[in-house]
Formats: sequence, structure tokens, C-alpha cells
Amino acid sequence: MEPAASGAAATLTYCTNVHPGATLAEVERSLDDFTVAVARRFAGSAPFPVGLYVSAATAAELADRERCARFADFLAQRRLAIATFNCFPFGGFHGERVKLAVYRPSWLEEERVAFTLAAARAAAALVPAGSVVPISTLGGSCKLAGDDPAIHAALAVNLARTAAGLARIAAESGREIVLCLEPEPYTTLETSEEAVRFFTGPLRGAAARAAFVAAGGSPPSFESMIVRHLGLCYDCCHQAVEYEEPAAALARLQGAGIRVGKMQLSSALRATAGSARGRSVAALRRFAEPRWLHQAFLRSGSGAIERHLDLEEGIGAFERADADAELRVHYHVPIDREEIDGLATTRSDWIAAVRAARRTALTACYEVETYTLPQLPAAPSRDEVIAELVGELLAARREIDAR
Repeated sequence: MEPAASGAAATLTYCTNVHPGATLAEVERSLDDFTVAVARRFAGSAPFPVGLYVSAATAAELADRERCARFADFLAQRRLAIATFNCFPFGGFHGERVKLAVYRPSWLEEERVAFTLAAARAAAALVPAGSVVPISTLGGSCKLAGDDPAIHAALAVNLARTAAGLARIAAESGREIVLCLEPEPYTTLETSEEAVRFFTGPLRGAAARAAFVAAGGSPPSFESMIVRHLGLCYDCCHQAVEYEEPAAALARLQGAGIRVGKMQLSSALRATAGSARGRSVAALRRFAEPRWLHQAFLRSGSGAIERHLDLEEGIGAFERADADAELRVHYHVPIDREEIDGLATTRSDWIAAVRAARRTALTACYEVETYTLPQLPAAPSRDEVIAELVGELLAARREIDAR
């Protein structure tokens, strides 16, 4: 999915990490239970591009050629086609308690490299020749595990080794895989500025170059293969929690020559203090759930930002904050809503990001990602989840196609 000309058609999908699916059989079941219904309501009889969540276990299963071929037939029979993979969570994403485990293994560990290359080979086997497939992944490591130049250099080494593997897959298969690091609060890459520093610094350094060559990469192609096979997944919820202004952040990435392989359309929760603080606190507590991490960033009236690893901590800070404070929470809520359960959302941020991306031809792959739908306080039914996903896709399509 090369950057499209401004106003050109774009690929739009939703990420299947909203549905449980740790094994390939579970993936197929969720596609039958949910995705086929969403596809037919949204796309009619036309083929529907799928944003597939792929765990390490699923990637290992797809390494078997016969099983991969059967999965390809499964998709074709249902008029589904692979658009992108989400390989951020290694596995267990719908376990009872995920929290910080979502960051393991990090890009400091060999398991992450092996998993990603297995997923890339599977993607290449499932798409037509000439295809470009973005794969989103963890943005390095978790800062709580360390965040210093030595760690950045080690991350760059493993990513450069992976880029060499992706270059080899492209040469052998004619399919281009773009590994897209996904900035998120508390990961190595959180903001657009941190992404630029990493991509123009450690990722172009001597250690990364040596690792690329040692992994079989051609020395003269190092720079071009890094640009071609390593990029970013811009998640609108994550960057809203960071209080980044979308157009400025995207311009910063584009100015540094960083490829945005895909944009995840998502909204965060937001609450403002003042006279309605009590009601906001009560509403926020309904979103405090035990499965996933919900980083909460509080901006005071003076503009200072206070960071909290999870929602419970953020609520406590919000209760003590000044009357002009605002709390933004990493909780993916439906993108077609300006408010939910008494709280506002950052809907305007993803709209601004889409408009900037379309205006500057920054990416051509857009993926709605509201994986928290099953955990919303209202506990939606299967039919309600399907209807919500269709509504989100329609809202996204209107903005992507707007002139």
C-alpha cells in the first residue's frame, strides 16, 4: 500500500483483535462469526480487506504450507482478502489479565524477531504478487524496563536484522512487507519526536548497519531497505493521549522521511474537571477494567502533563487536579461517537489525522481499531458489536472520501 495520491482510493478495514483468536481455528471462527457479517453489511458482495490480528501461535501454524493454503481458500470462499496484519500482542490478548504483559517479548528479545518474520512470510503467502502489506508491531520496548542509548541501539540492531529478512522475503516472493512500529504511551517510541530521533539516529547507526549486513542484507542497500521495510503505524488514540496535534505530528514524520505504513483510526476517552468532575469520576470508574492497560495522561490548566500508567492512578490525580485540567485515557472507544457513557472522546483527533494524511498522501491503509468493544461498560451483544463495527467503518469512509 504505497502512499496514494491525494484524494485517491484508500484501503479501509478494521482490526480483528476485537475478537478472541489466539489460534488459527479461533481466527477462522471469529471471521465467520463476525467479520463476514461486517463485510457483507459494509461492502456488499465486493471483496473485503481484513486487518488480521496474528499471534505467534497463528504465525507458527501458517508456516505449514498446507495449512496456509487451506486458510487462503477459507478467505477466498468468504470474499475476504488480507490488507494488513496486527502483530503487536505476542499472544493471550484476550486473557483475563494482560496489562504490562502486552509488551513482552519486546524488540530486545529474539522471540519478537522470529515471530515477526514468521508472520511476514505468512502474509507474503496470502496476498497476490505485487502486494504491499503493513504489519504493526510494538514500538520497541516498555520504558519501565529501561530507556537509554544502549537499549535504543539494541532495539535498532534487532529491527535492522528484521529489515534484512523482509528484504529477502520481498526479493523471493514479490510481496513487500512494511514493519510498522506503533507508538504508544510508555513504549520506547511514544511521540512523533521520539520516533524521528530513533529513525534518524540509532536505526541509521553503525551497529544497525552491521546487523543488517550480518543478517544477509546488501551493504549498499541498507539505507533504502530501512526506509522501505521499516515505518510507523500511527494510532490516533495513542497520540491523542499524548496530546499531540495530528497534522503537526504527521508533518514531522513525513519531513523525516518515515514511512507511515498504516493509520489506526481510534478514539480515546477524555474528561474535563470543573463542575462536572464528580460525574466524570463516576463514569471513569466504569471503564477501569482488569484486562488491558489504560494509560491516563492529565494536563493541568498550565499545560503541564502528568503521566499515569493505568486508569485507577489517573482517576486519583484527576480528582485532585485544578478546575481547568483534562484527563485523556488510552481506552479505545467507538470512533463514530463524540461521547460515550457520560464521557467525551477524542473523535476530532482521528478526523484531523485522516484529513492531514489524505491531503499529504501520507498513507493508503486505514484500520479501525476498537478492540475494547467487548469490555465496554454496556457489554454489547454479538449483533451490537457487528453493528458498531459497521457504523465505525461508515464513519471512517465518509472522512477518507471527503473532498
